[in-house]
Parts: sequence; structure tokens; C-alpha cells
Amino acid sequence: MLSRKLENLRSRPELLIGGSVAAEIALVLHGWSSGAAMTELVLFHGIVSVFIIAGSLPWLRRSDSSAGMALYVVSLVALGPIGVVGCAVMELVRWISSRSSISFEEWYERLFPRALADRAQALYELIEWRGAKPSRESTVAPFCDVLDQGSVVQKQSVVTLIADHFKPEFSPALQRALNDPEPAIRVQAATAVARIENHFLQRSVVLQEERARDPGNPSIMRRIALHHESYAQTGLLDSERAASERTIALDINMKLLRASPRDPELVATVARLLLELDRPGLAMRLLMPWLRAKSIPHPLVAPMADALYSLKRLSLLRRVSARLLSSLTASAEDEPIRASLGLWTPAHG
Repeated sequence: MLSRKLENLRSRPELLIGGSVAAEIALVLHGWSSGAAMTELVLFHGIVSVFIIAGSLPWLRRSDSSAGMALYVVSLVALGPIGVVGCAVMELVRWISSRSSISFEEWYERLFPRALADRAQALYELIEWRGAKPSRESTVAPFCDVLDQGSVVQKQSVVTLIADHFKPEFSPALQRALNDPEPAIRVQAATAVARIENHFLQRSVVLQEERARDPGNPSIMRRIALHHESYAQTGLLDSERAASERTIALDINMKLLRASPRDPELVATVARLLLELDRPGLAMRLLMPWLRAKSIPHPLVAPMADALYSLKRLSLLRRVSARLLSSLTASAEDEPIRASLGLWTPAHG
């Protein structure tokens, strides 16, 4: 019977807590009413502490024990009645805050609410349909304008959209969200950046595993190089990290170019990376044989014009601008470079 009562006491720590609180209250009342000496009170407190420690040890050894119980025991032994009062206040504050608090999973879910997924997808499709060009009929506001003038809910929708469908073009808006005066938007933007970087990291691991299985596959090598180049173009990296990613992509593409020196796509990629790394001389040296050819392949038009302009070889750029223009198509994708080269044709003086 006695062992069963002890087992019940060990399985119900509230009895131990209640008993210790009652003992400390009785100790305070005894000292207050009888004017007992401090030595006597300390002795009685020591006896209570021994019973508390002995009674709580079996429960504290359990895997499901609460850290609050250990804190209570330490506070009572070290501070006596003051520790009991402190623990009571702490528990009261915890109970009050728990009524309005949310779990970590719910908090993270609120950063990227699923309820806005359909609206965000519709907005994304509308932006894609517009081709990122201004339209009088469109009611879509630029991301940066929403972050400057929108409400908190509107800003959260924009950051959610950017995180779910990230493109390098969205980087300025995301950087602005990171500096937003609203703390909730800054936290959400920082979480979005972490998600985007984690996506690139996971993709890098997958590509490296594919490369380990088939080291000599040029298709895998191209995808790895493109991955590093895309990471550098996100706008989320500092200048040194971005240059490092471009250098890795350049090294891989240079190896591929040695195996396929007449591939205009590879030549254009290497030249573009050299220009981004501020090496226009090397880019022009790579492009010069193609400049002497009868026709210039379409992928080489933009890097060739950029290299000539970066080297201030403006007279040569003026002479070959007509040839470069003839290699372009009538698609909207070529419209920006066509407009730029048009300024250098003889017809424009």
C-alpha cells in the first residue's frame, strides 16, 4: 500500500509541487507569527528542500519530464519562498501568453499563406501574359510600387509570389522587402531569401550526384554551369560570391568549348561570362574569328556588340552594326538589341 502511494506521488508531480508550496507558506507564516530565528527557518527550509529533491528525482529522470519542473525545484531550493513566487508569476505569464500564441508551424505557414496561392498564381500568369511591358488596360502594379505604397497584406502577397515564382527580375523588389519598415515583411522576405537559396543548394546537390554517376556527360556539365550562372544572376549574392559563381560557370564552359570550339551557343555563353567578369579583351579575342565570318550567328550578336562597346572600339561597332542587325530575328526578344544597334547604323549618322 505504501509503495503504491509513493508510485502515485511520483506519477503526479502536482502533488509534490502543492505540498512544497504549502510547506514554504507554513514556514513563512511560522517565522512571521512566532519570530523564529533565521537559523531555524533555514534548517526547516533545508529539510523541505531535501524532500523536494528526493521526490522529484524519479520524475525528472523520465524522458517526458518538463523543464519547468526542474526550474521549479532549483528555484525553491535556492530562493525558498521567493523562488516559489517567481515560478508562480512565470507560470501565470506563460499561461496568459499561450492563449494567444501560435505554433512554429502555424507561424511559418502564415509567412506564405496558402489561402493567397490562387490569387498569387493569377497575378503571376497575368504578369507573364503582359510580358512585363506596360499596358494601359492592365491593373497590375509593379512589385516595388506595392511594397512602397501597399498594405501589409498586399506586401505579404507580393513576397509570397516572389518566393514561389522567383526570377532574377524580382530581385530588386525582394531587396526592397528586406528593408521594409514593417518587421513582419522583413522577416517574410528573409525567409523567402532562405527558401530561394535552399532551392539552389538542393538543385546543386542533385546535379553533383548526376555528375558523379556520369562524369563525362556534356549535357550534365552544361546544366551545372547554367545553374551556377543562374545563381549569380539572382541578385541575392554579394559581388564576390556572384563573381565566384560566374567563374565556376566559366571554367566548366571553357572545358566544354575545347571539345566543341565551333559551337556558337557555347562561344556566346563564354563571351557573356567574360564580359560579366569584366574581361572584355578576352571576350573579343574569342569572338574575333566569328566577326571575320560571312555571317554572324544569332547567339553571338549581343556579346559581340557588348564587347566592342566595352573596349570603346566604336568605329568597328559602327561598321559591323548592319551585319549584326541582319543576324537578328523579328521576335520581341530581339527588340532591345535591335534598337541599340540601330543607333550605330550609318542611317543614324
